[in-house]
Amino acid sequence: ARKMASDIDEMEKMLNDYLQYAKSQSEEDYVNININDLLADIMKNYENSKYDMVLANKINIHGKKNLIRRSISNIIENGLSYGNKVFIELKKSVSSAIIVIGDNGPGIPKKEYENVFKPFYKIDKSRSLNRSGVGLGLSIAQDIIKSHGGNIILSESEHKGLEVKIFFPF
Repeated sequence: ARKMASDIDEMEKMLNDYLQYAKSQSEEDYVNININDLLADIMKNYENSKYDMVLANKINIHGKKNLIRRSISNIIENGLSYGNKVFIELKKSVSSAIIVIGDNGPGIPKKEYENVFKPFYKIDKSRSLNRSGVGLGLSIAQDIIKSHGGNIILSESEHKGLEVKIFFPF
């Protein structure tokens, strides 16, 4: 019964997450966002030992600030739930801000890359000792990024975990 109660709690949390996301999706306006400040602000919530961050470029994009904060936070949370450290770098290409978030967790098999963006998808149970699954984190993050004309790409990080690259056009 305890397992069921915790499953229900988790479903409730995900549903609230989703409702909050849907609500801000419609209510929020586009504003000018300094990505450096936003990343620095998000990382204030974490101990210094939990991350390395390199913000060489000053980059502004146009978007819905709370949604973009949420998409980045979801990916960082995900990285920290599988690894014990995330590595964040801000780069720019000709037309995009690129936020690279790698972790030192076990990584995920390439064949699972597509699947982790599906809502409620769980990779095999053994990966999720500390968490019962991916939930809505990555699917909401992908939705937000694509709705801003951006893109999200997964690969293996140099720290052997998962690396997530987020592209936002400016």
